Amino acid sequence: MKRGRSTLLLLTLAAALGAYIWFVEMKREPAGDEPKSEKVFTSLEADTIEALTLTASNGDVTTLQKQGVGWKIEKPVQVAADASEVSGVTSNLATLDLTRVIDEKPRSLDAFGLDSPRLKLTFTAAGKPRTLLLGAKTATGGDTYAKLDDAARVFTVPSWLEQSLDKTTFQLRNKAIVGVDREAVDHLAIIGAPGTIELKKDGSEWRLVQPLQGRADGGEVGSLLTRLSSGQMQAIVAEQPATLDAYGLHPPRTTVTATGSGKTLAQVFVGSASGDAAVHMRDASRSMVFTVEKALADDLQRPAAAYRAKDVFSFRMFNLSRLVVMRGDTSRTFEKKKSGTGANATDTWTQTAPADSSVKAATIDDLASRLSTMRAESWADAPTASTPVISVVATFDGDKQERVSIVQAAGEMYALRDGEPGAARLTAPAVTDVIGLLEPAKPASAPPPATAPGKTP
Repeated sequence: MKRGRSTLLLLTLAAALGAYIWFVEMKREPAGDEPKSEKVFTSLEADTIEALTLTASNGDVTTLQKQGVGWKIEKPVQVAADASEVSGVTSNLATLDLTRVIDEKPRSLDAFGLDSPRLKLTFTAAGKPRTLLLGAKTATGGDTYAKLDDAARVFTVPSWLEQSLDKTTFQLRNKAIVGVDREAVDHLAIIGAPGTIELKKDGSEWRLVQPLQGRADGGEVGSLLTRLSSGQMQAIVAEQPATLDAYGLHPPRTTVTATGSGKTLAQVFVGSASGDAAVHMRDASRSMVFTVEKALADDLQRPAAAYRAKDVFSFRMFNLSRLVVMRGDTSRTFEKKKSGTGANATDTWTQTAPADSSVKAATIDDLASRLSTMRAESWADAPTASTPVISVVATFDGDKQERVSIVQAAGEMYALRDGEPGAARLTAPAVTDVIGLLEPAKPASAPPPATAPGKTP
Protein backbone atom coordinates (compact mmCIF):
# COMPACT_ATOMS: atom_id res chain seq x y z
CA MET A 1 0.00 0.00 0.00
CA LYS A 2 2.82 2.37 0.91
CA ARG A 3 4.61 1.45 -2.31
CA GLY A 4 1.48 2.37 -4.32
CA ARG A 5 1.25 5.74 -2.62
CA SER A 6 4.91 6.43 -3.39
CA THR A 7 4.40 5.53 -7.02
CA LEU A 8 1.38 7.82 -7.24
CA LEU A 9 3.37 10.69 -5.66
CA LEU A 10 6.21 10.24 -8.16
CA LEU A 11 3.78 10.25 -11.07
CA THR A 12 2.20 13.45 -9.77
CA LEU A 13 5.61 15.17 -9.47
CA ALA A 14 6.58 14.02 -12.96
CA ALA A 15 3.36 15.43 -14.38
CA ALA A 16 3.95 18.75 -12.64
CA LEU A 17 7.52 18.91 -13.98
CA GLY A 18 6.30 18.13 -17.47
CA ALA A 19 3.70 20.88 -17.26
CA TYR A 20 6.36 23.35 -16.10
CA ILE A 21 8.62 22.46 -19.00
CA TRP A 22 5.78 22.78 -21.49
CA PHE A 23 4.28 26.01 -20.25
CA VAL A 24 7.47 27.80 -19.14
CA GLU A 25 10.63 26.44 -20.67
CA MET A 26 9.17 25.73 -24.13
CA LYS A 27 7.91 29.32 -24.34
CA ARG A 28 11.16 30.90 -23.12
CA GLU A 29 13.24 32.87 -25.62
CA PRO A 30 16.16 30.83 -27.00
CA ALA A 31 19.41 31.44 -25.11
CA GLY A 32 21.53 34.15 -26.66
CA ASP A 33 18.60 35.94 -28.33
CA GLU A 34 18.01 39.48 -27.02
CA PRO A 35 14.38 40.09 -25.99
CA LYS A 36 12.67 42.45 -28.39
CA SER A 37 11.75 45.76 -26.76
CA GLU A 38 8.44 47.37 -27.63
CA LYS A 39 7.86 51.08 -27.43
CA VAL A 40 4.71 52.35 -25.77
CA PHE A 41 4.39 54.97 -28.51
CA THR A 42 5.75 53.59 -31.76
CA SER A 43 7.20 56.06 -34.27
CA LEU A 44 6.92 58.96 -31.81
CA GLU A 45 9.64 61.62 -32.08
CA ALA A 46 10.10 63.99 -29.14
CA ASP A 47 10.31 67.09 -31.33
CA THR A 48 6.89 66.36 -32.87
CA ILE A 49 5.13 66.84 -29.52
CA GLU A 50 3.41 70.22 -29.62
CA ALA A 51 1.23 70.24 -26.49
CA LEU A 52 1.33 68.60 -23.06
CA THR A 53 -0.96 68.28 -20.06
CA LEU A 54 0.55 66.63 -16.98
CA THR A 55 -1.36 65.60 -13.89
CA ALA A 56 1.30 65.01 -11.23
CA SER A 57 1.08 62.74 -8.19
CA ASN A 58 0.62 65.80 -5.95
CA GLY A 59 -2.49 66.83 -7.91
CA ASP A 60 -0.92 69.64 -9.97
CA VAL A 61 -2.38 69.86 -13.47
CA THR A 62 -0.07 71.71 -15.87
CA THR A 63 -0.87 72.54 -19.48
CA LEU A 64 2.00 73.47 -21.79
CA GLN A 65 2.15 74.63 -25.39
CA LYS A 66 5.15 74.61 -27.70
CA GLN A 67 6.11 78.02 -29.05
CA GLY A 68 8.78 77.90 -31.72
CA VAL A 69 11.69 76.03 -30.17
CA GLY A 70 10.56 76.77 -26.61
CA TRP A 71 7.64 75.94 -24.35
CA LYS A 72 5.17 78.01 -22.37
CA ILE A 73 2.93 77.03 -19.46
CA GLU A 74 -0.65 78.03 -20.29
CA LYS A 75 -2.36 76.77 -17.11
CA PRO A 76 -2.59 77.24 -14.14
CA VAL A 77 -0.37 80.30 -14.81
CA GLN A 78 1.01 81.78 -17.99
CA VAL A 79 4.80 81.73 -17.70
CA ALA A 80 7.79 80.47 -19.64
CA ALA A 81 8.58 76.80 -19.09
CA ASP A 82 11.88 75.22 -18.08
CA ALA A 83 13.17 73.92 -21.41
CA SER A 84 15.31 71.16 -19.88
CA GLU A 85 12.48 69.82 -17.70
CA VAL A 86 10.00 69.71 -20.60
CA SER A 87 12.62 68.15 -22.86
CA GLY A 88 13.10 65.40 -20.27
CA VAL A 89 9.37 64.62 -20.36
CA THR A 90 9.05 64.60 -24.16
CA SER A 91 12.24 62.57 -24.66
CA ASN A 92 11.18 59.92 -22.16
CA LEU A 93 7.70 59.67 -23.68
CA ALA A 94 9.25 59.08 -27.10
CA THR A 95 11.62 56.37 -25.82
CA LEU A 96 9.34 54.77 -23.20
CA ASP A 97 9.69 50.97 -23.23
CA LEU A 98 6.84 48.56 -22.60
CA THR A 99 8.46 45.93 -20.37
CA ARG A 100 5.60 43.43 -20.13
CA VAL A 101 1.96 42.98 -21.12
CA ILE A 102 -0.05 42.09 -18.00
CA ASP A 103 -3.58 41.70 -19.33
CA GLU A 104 -5.09 42.44 -22.73
CA LYS A 105 -8.61 42.83 -21.34
CA PRO A 106 -8.63 43.22 -17.55
CA ARG A 107 -11.96 42.95 -15.81
CA SER A 108 -10.97 45.62 -13.31
CA LEU A 109 -8.29 48.28 -13.06
CA ASP A 110 -8.34 48.48 -9.25
CA ALA A 111 -5.59 45.89 -8.75
CA PHE A 112 -3.22 47.94 -10.90
CA GLY A 113 -3.97 51.34 -9.36
CA LEU A 114 -5.33 52.49 -12.72
CA ASP A 115 -8.90 53.16 -11.66
CA SER A 116 -7.52 56.40 -10.15
CA PRO A 117 -4.09 56.74 -11.80
CA ARG A 118 -1.34 58.51 -9.90
CA LEU A 119 0.01 60.17 -13.05
CA LYS A 120 -1.70 61.20 -16.25
CA LEU A 121 0.10 62.58 -19.29
CA THR A 122 -1.74 63.80 -22.38
CA PHE A 123 0.23 65.02 -25.36
CA THR A 124 -0.50 66.03 -28.92
CA ALA A 125 1.86 65.07 -31.74
CA ALA A 126 1.10 65.72 -35.41
CA GLY A 127 -2.37 66.82 -34.38
CA LYS A 128 -3.21 63.53 -32.64
CA PRO A 129 -3.78 63.46 -28.85
CA ARG A 130 -2.57 60.49 -26.79
CA THR A 131 -2.93 59.84 -23.05
CA LEU A 132 -0.76 57.67 -20.80
CA LEU A 133 -1.97 56.57 -17.36
CA LEU A 134 0.44 55.37 -14.67
CA GLY A 135 -0.81 53.46 -11.64
CA ALA A 136 0.73 51.41 -8.84
CA LYS A 137 4.17 49.84 -8.82
CA THR A 138 4.58 46.09 -9.19
CA ALA A 139 5.35 43.94 -6.14
CA THR A 140 9.11 44.15 -6.80
CA GLY A 141 8.97 47.91 -7.34
CA GLY A 142 10.96 47.66 -10.57
CA ASP A 143 8.02 48.41 -12.87
CA THR A 144 4.86 50.51 -12.85
CA TYR A 145 1.45 49.46 -14.19
CA ALA A 146 0.31 51.58 -17.12
CA LYS A 147 -2.25 51.82 -19.89
CA LEU A 148 -3.36 54.09 -22.69
CA ASP A 149 -6.73 55.71 -22.19
CA ASP A 150 -8.00 54.50 -25.60
CA ALA A 151 -6.98 50.85 -25.12
CA ALA A 152 -7.91 48.15 -22.59
CA ARG A 153 -4.49 46.53 -22.36
CA VAL A 154 -2.56 46.87 -19.08
CA PHE A 155 1.23 46.75 -19.32
CA THR A 156 4.26 47.78 -17.29
CA VAL A 157 6.94 50.42 -17.82
CA PRO A 158 10.23 50.91 -15.91
CA SER A 159 9.61 52.58 -12.55
CA TRP A 160 12.83 54.58 -12.70
CA LEU A 161 11.36 56.66 -15.54
CA GLU A 162 8.47 57.77 -13.38
CA GLN A 163 10.54 60.49 -11.70
CA SER A 164 11.23 62.13 -15.07
CA LEU A 165 7.49 62.20 -15.89
CA ASP A 166 6.06 63.18 -12.50
CA LYS A 167 6.54 66.95 -12.62
CA THR A 168 4.77 69.64 -10.62
CA THR A 169 3.86 73.03 -12.07
CA PHE A 170 6.77 74.62 -10.21
CA GLN A 171 9.23 72.05 -11.57
CA LEU A 172 8.04 72.69 -15.13
CA ARG A 173 8.21 76.49 -14.99
CA ASN A 174 11.25 78.61 -15.77
CA LYS A 175 12.83 79.13 -12.34
CA ALA A 176 15.41 81.77 -13.35
CA ILE A 177 15.29 84.70 -10.94
CA VAL A 178 15.93 87.12 -13.82
CA GLY A 179 16.30 86.89 -17.56
CA VAL A 180 19.49 88.75 -18.39
CA ASP A 181 22.42 88.26 -20.75
CA ARG A 182 25.50 88.81 -18.61
CA GLU A 183 27.49 89.97 -21.64
CA ALA A 184 25.07 92.87 -22.15
CA VAL A 185 25.63 94.26 -18.63
CA ASP A 186 28.03 97.21 -18.37
CA HIS A 187 26.97 98.70 -15.03
CA LEU A 188 26.07 97.21 -11.65
CA ALA A 189 24.66 98.96 -8.59
CA ILE A 190 24.32 97.23 -5.21
CA ILE A 191 22.59 99.26 -2.51
CA GLY A 192 21.73 98.08 0.99
CA ALA A 193 23.37 95.67 3.42
CA PRO A 194 26.92 95.99 1.99
CA GLY A 195 26.61 99.78 1.62
CA THR A 196 26.55 101.37 -1.84
CA ILE A 197 28.65 99.64 -4.47
CA GLU A 198 28.85 100.76 -8.07
CA LEU A 199 30.77 98.91 -10.77
CA LYS A 200 31.24 100.11 -14.34
CA LYS A 201 32.68 98.41 -17.40
CA ASP A 202 35.36 100.40 -19.21
CA GLY A 203 36.06 98.68 -22.51
CA SER A 204 36.82 95.11 -21.50
CA GLU A 205 37.79 96.00 -17.92
CA TRP A 206 35.61 96.54 -14.86
CA ARG A 207 36.20 99.39 -12.43
CA LEU A 208 34.85 100.31 -9.02
CA VAL A 209 33.11 103.70 -8.96
CA GLN A 210 31.66 103.61 -5.42
CA PRO A 211 32.48 103.58 -2.54
CA LEU A 212 35.96 104.11 -3.99
CA GLN A 213 37.47 104.44 -7.44
CA GLY A 214 39.88 101.81 -8.65
CA ARG A 215 40.39 98.64 -10.64
CA ALA A 216 37.85 95.87 -10.11
CA ASP A 217 38.51 92.15 -10.22
CA GLY A 218 36.94 91.06 -13.51
CA GLY A 219 36.70 87.48 -12.32
CA GLU A 220 34.73 88.46 -9.22
CA VAL A 221 32.37 90.71 -11.17
CA GLY A 222 31.90 87.95 -13.74
CA SER A 223 31.10 85.51 -10.95
CA LEU A 224 28.46 87.89 -9.58
CA LEU A 225 26.88 88.25 -13.04
CA THR A 226 26.88 84.48 -13.50
CA ARG A 227 25.18 83.96 -10.14
CA LEU A 228 22.60 86.61 -11.02
CA SER A 229 21.87 85.32 -14.53
CA SER A 230 21.83 81.62 -13.61
CA GLY A 231 20.26 81.87 -10.14
CA GLN A 232 17.19 79.70 -9.58
CA MET A 233 14.10 80.06 -7.42
CA GLN A 234 13.74 77.40 -4.73
CA ALA A 235 10.03 77.98 -4.15
CA ILE A 236 7.29 80.52 -4.82
CA VAL A 237 6.00 81.96 -1.56
CA ALA A 238 3.25 84.19 -2.97
CA GLU A 239 2.14 84.90 -6.56
CA GLN A 240 0.30 88.08 -5.52
CA PRO A 241 1.51 89.05 -2.02
CA ALA A 242 -0.83 91.29 -0.05
CA THR A 243 2.17 92.90 1.66
CA LEU A 244 5.94 92.78 1.30
CA ASP A 245 6.70 93.59 4.94
CA ALA A 246 6.46 89.97 6.05
CA TYR A 247 9.26 89.00 3.65
CA GLY A 248 11.69 91.79 4.54
CA LEU A 249 11.08 93.39 1.15
CA HIS A 250 9.55 96.71 2.22
CA PRO A 251 12.09 98.13 2.21
CA PRO A 252 14.40 95.41 0.85
CA ARG A 253 17.64 94.52 2.62
CA THR A 254 19.54 94.97 -0.65
CA THR A 255 18.73 96.07 -4.21
CA VAL A 256 20.85 94.82 -7.12
CA THR A 257 20.43 96.60 -10.47
CA ALA A 258 22.08 95.49 -13.72
CA THR A 259 22.20 98.03 -16.55
CA GLY A 260 23.31 97.82 -20.17
CA SER A 261 23.66 100.74 -22.61
CA GLY A 262 21.75 102.95 -20.18
CA LYS A 263 18.80 100.55 -19.91
CA THR A 264 17.83 98.58 -16.81
CA LEU A 265 18.19 94.90 -17.73
CA ALA A 266 17.40 93.34 -14.35
CA GLN A 267 16.65 94.38 -10.78
CA VAL A 268 16.21 92.12 -7.77
CA PHE A 269 15.33 92.85 -4.17
CA VAL A 270 16.82 90.71 -1.39
CA GLY A 271 14.64 90.30 1.70
CA SER A 272 14.68 88.45 5.01
CA ALA A 273 15.67 84.86 5.74
CA SER A 274 13.21 82.04 5.17
CA GLY A 275 14.43 79.39 7.58
CA ASP A 276 18.13 78.61 7.82
CA ALA A 277 18.92 77.87 4.17
CA ALA A 278 16.80 80.26 2.08
CA VAL A 279 16.15 83.98 1.64
CA HIS A 280 13.11 85.86 0.30
CA MET A 281 13.60 87.66 -2.99
CA ARG A 282 11.60 89.53 -5.60
CA ASP A 283 12.26 90.42 -9.21
CA ALA A 284 11.18 93.98 -10.09
CA SER A 285 9.48 92.81 -13.29
CA ARG A 286 7.13 90.42 -11.44
CA SER A 287 4.89 90.73 -8.40
CA MET A 288 5.65 87.30 -6.93
CA VAL A 289 7.80 86.64 -3.87
CA PHE A 290 10.06 83.61 -4.05
CA THR A 291 12.95 82.11 -2.14
CA VAL A 292 16.53 81.45 -3.23
CA GLU A 293 19.34 79.57 -1.55
CA LYS A 294 21.08 81.58 1.17
CA ALA A 295 24.44 81.26 -0.60
CA LEU A 296 23.08 83.13 -3.63
CA ALA A 297 21.72 85.96 -1.46
CA ASP A 298 25.08 86.14 0.35
CA ASP A 299 26.92 86.39 -2.98
CA LEU A 300 24.76 89.36 -3.98
CA GLN A 301 25.55 91.18 -0.73
CA ARG A 302 29.35 90.99 -0.51
CA PRO A 303 31.29 94.11 0.54
CA ALA A 304 33.10 96.37 -1.92
CA ALA A 305 36.49 94.90 -0.98
CA ALA A 306 35.41 91.61 -2.57
CA TYR A 307 35.41 93.31 -5.98
CA ARG A 308 38.75 95.14 -5.75
CA ALA A 309 41.43 93.82 -8.07
CA LYS A 310 43.75 91.64 -5.97
CA ASP A 311 46.64 91.78 -8.45
CA VAL A 312 48.99 94.59 -7.43
CA PHE A 313 50.01 95.10 -11.08
CA SER A 314 47.75 95.08 -14.15
CA PHE A 315 50.40 94.04 -16.65
CA ARG A 316 50.86 90.49 -17.88
CA MET A 317 54.10 88.87 -18.89
CA PHE A 318 53.14 88.78 -22.57
CA ASN A 319 52.38 92.54 -22.80
CA LEU A 320 55.07 93.94 -20.48
CA SER A 321 57.84 95.84 -22.31
CA ARG A 322 59.69 97.93 -19.70
CA LEU A 323 60.34 98.03 -15.96
CA VAL A 324 61.92 100.84 -13.97
CA VAL A 325 62.76 99.79 -10.41
CA MET A 326 63.86 102.38 -7.84
CA ARG A 327 65.43 101.28 -4.59
CA GLY A 328 66.84 103.98 -2.36
CA ASP A 329 68.96 106.26 -4.56
CA THR A 330 69.38 103.61 -7.24
CA SER A 331 67.27 103.29 -10.37
CA ARG A 332 67.49 100.38 -12.80
CA THR A 333 65.71 100.05 -16.14
CA PHE A 334 64.94 96.71 -17.78
CA GLU A 335 63.64 96.47 -21.33
CA LYS A 336 62.54 93.77 -23.74
CA LYS A 337 64.67 93.80 -26.86
CA LYS A 338 64.39 91.81 -30.05
CA SER A 339 67.21 89.37 -30.62
CA GLY A 340 67.65 87.41 -33.82
CA THR A 341 66.04 88.15 -37.17
CA GLY A 342 62.97 87.18 -39.11
CA ALA A 343 61.04 84.16 -37.88
CA ASN A 344 63.81 83.44 -35.38
CA ALA A 345 63.49 86.80 -33.61
CA THR A 346 62.69 86.54 -29.89
CA ASP A 347 62.06 89.01 -27.07
CA THR A 348 64.91 89.07 -24.58
CA TRP A 349 65.20 91.05 -21.35
CA THR A 350 68.21 93.25 -20.77
CA GLN A 351 69.24 95.93 -18.25
CA THR A 352 69.54 99.14 -20.24
CA ALA A 353 70.15 101.74 -17.52
CA PRO A 354 72.69 101.61 -16.20
CA ALA A 355 73.75 99.21 -18.94
CA ASP A 356 74.92 95.95 -17.40
CA SER A 357 75.28 92.88 -19.59
CA SER A 358 76.10 90.74 -16.55
CA VAL A 359 72.44 90.78 -15.45
CA LYS A 360 70.93 87.63 -16.90
CA ALA A 361 67.72 87.75 -18.93
CA ALA A 362 66.36 84.87 -16.84
CA THR A 363 66.81 86.93 -13.66
CA ILE A 364 64.86 89.87 -15.11
CA ASP A 365 62.17 87.51 -16.38
CA ASP A 366 61.88 86.03 -12.89
CA LEU A 367 61.64 89.53 -11.41
CA ALA A 368 58.84 90.50 -13.82
CA SER A 369 57.02 87.24 -13.13
CA ARG A 370 57.10 87.74 -9.36
CA LEU A 371 55.82 91.29 -9.70
CA SER A 372 52.99 90.19 -12.01
CA THR A 373 51.79 87.58 -9.51
CA MET A 374 52.02 89.82 -6.43
CA ARG A 375 48.56 89.91 -4.82
CA ALA A 376 46.82 91.76 -2.02
CA GLU A 377 46.06 89.60 1.00
CA SER A 378 43.69 92.24 2.36
CA TRP A 379 43.09 95.99 2.29
CA ALA A 380 43.94 98.77 4.72
CA ASP A 381 44.17 102.54 4.89
CA ALA A 382 47.40 103.91 3.49
CA PRO A 383 49.90 104.13 6.40
CA THR A 384 50.66 107.67 7.53
CA ALA A 385 54.29 106.84 8.30
CA SER A 386 56.23 104.24 6.35
CA THR A 387 59.65 103.27 5.05
CA PRO A 388 60.01 103.01 1.25
CA VAL A 389 61.23 99.62 0.03
CA ILE A 390 61.01 99.84 -3.77
CA SER A 391 59.04 101.72 -6.41
CA VAL A 392 58.17 100.20 -9.78
CA VAL A 393 57.02 101.83 -13.01
CA ALA A 394 55.77 99.29 -15.55
CA THR A 395 55.12 100.00 -19.24
CA PHE A 396 52.82 97.50 -20.93
CA ASP A 397 50.27 96.98 -23.69
CA GLY A 398 51.83 99.67 -25.85
CA ASP A 399 52.25 102.87 -23.87
CA LYS A 400 50.18 102.12 -20.74
CA GLN A 401 51.99 102.79 -17.46
CA GLU A 402 51.38 101.98 -13.83
CA ARG A 403 53.35 103.04 -10.75
CA VAL A 404 53.42 101.05 -7.51
CA SER A 405 55.34 101.84 -4.32
CA ILE A 406 56.03 99.09 -1.82
CA VAL A 407 56.53 100.34 1.73
CA GLN A 408 56.97 98.92 5.20
CA ALA A 409 55.00 100.15 8.21
CA ALA A 410 54.66 98.64 11.69
CA GLY A 411 56.26 95.41 10.52
CA GLU A 412 53.85 95.00 7.58
CA MET A 413 54.46 95.29 3.83
CA TYR A 414 52.05 97.36 1.74
CA ALA A 415 51.63 98.20 -1.95
CA LEU A 416 50.42 101.71 -2.85
CA ARG A 417 49.15 102.27 -6.40
CA ASP A 418 49.13 105.74 -7.89
CA GLY A 419 45.56 106.96 -8.35
CA GLU A 420 43.94 104.38 -6.07
CA PRO A 421 43.01 104.78 -2.40
CA GLY A 422 44.12 102.56 0.43
CA ALA A 423 46.92 100.04 0.63
CA ALA A 424 47.20 96.39 -0.35
CA ARG A 425 48.62 94.27 2.45
CA LEU A 426 51.34 91.92 1.12
CA THR A 427 53.05 88.86 2.49
CA ALA A 428 56.66 89.43 3.52
CA PRO A 429 58.01 86.60 1.30
CA ALA A 430 56.40 88.16 -1.79
CA VAL A 431 58.51 91.29 -1.20
CA THR A 432 61.74 89.64 -0.04
CA ASP A 433 61.71 87.39 -3.13
CA VAL A 434 61.66 90.49 -5.35
CA ILE A 435 64.39 92.21 -3.31
CA GLY A 436 66.56 89.11 -3.58
CA LEU A 437 66.47 89.31 -7.38
CA LEU A 438 67.66 92.94 -7.24
CA GLU A 439 70.73 92.12 -5.15
CA PRO A 440 74.02 92.03 -7.09
CA ALA A 441 75.14 88.55 -7.97
CA LYS A 442 77.82 87.26 -5.64
CA PRO A 443 81.10 86.37 -7.37
CA ALA A 444 81.82 82.69 -7.50
CA SER A 445 84.24 81.56 -4.78
CA ALA A 446 87.68 80.55 -6.02
CA PRO A 447 88.38 76.84 -5.60
CA PRO A 448 90.90 75.94 -2.87
CA PRO A 449 94.50 75.43 -4.07
CA ALA A 450 95.41 71.91 -5.03
CA THR A 451 97.41 69.98 -2.44
CA ALA A 452 100.59 68.21 -3.52
CA PRO A 453 100.52 64.44 -3.06
CA GLY A 454 101.75 63.37 0.31
CA LYS A 455 101.41 66.82 1.86
CA THR A 456 98.87 67.98 4.39
CA PRO A 457 97.24 71.33 3.53
